[in-house]
Amino acid sequence: MQIERVMLPGIGVGYTLRTVQGRCVGVVCHRGGRRDLVLYASGDPDTVERSLALTAAESRELGELLHPVATIEHVPDLERGAGSLTVAAVPVTAASPHVGHSLGEVVAGVRAVTVVAVLSGGSTTTAPGPDHRITHGDALVVAGTSEGVAALSRRLTPEEP
Repeated sequence: MQIERVMLPGIGVGYTLRTVQGRCVGVVCHRGGRRDLVLYASGDPDTVERSLALTAAESRELGELLHPVATIEHVPDLERGAGSLTVAAVPVTAASPHVGHSLGEVVAGVRAVTVVAVLSGGSTTTAPGPDHRITHGDALVVAGTSEGVAALSRRLTPEEP
């Protein structure tokens, strides 16, 4: 599947994809955080048939419903036994400015978090090195403080386009 990204001057960024049924669906990421879910008219990808404005929180929740790997999944038993340790799967989305970057670049400056594995297309790379390149659809399995995990998650999936 190919996601097309288009800069929308004065607005933000637009993302579109074509479903297997041939429908064009999009998301407009406004600079202020609002997201518009857009359904384009059949046969005319320039005409909006329907749109729905979502807050940043609503768009995150919808993303979690549509693709469970897009959530930060905690491991409760491990967290209870380790005190302040948080273990999570942090997604690399199409909106991430770090797609194609090395793990070393991605985690530079983020304190109190370690990438322990990368989940990619059904395979797992454990203990990836700093030269490991991340791609759209990967999930980074990380361990650290809740603040460190949250900081890395914000870096990979920023609120603002």
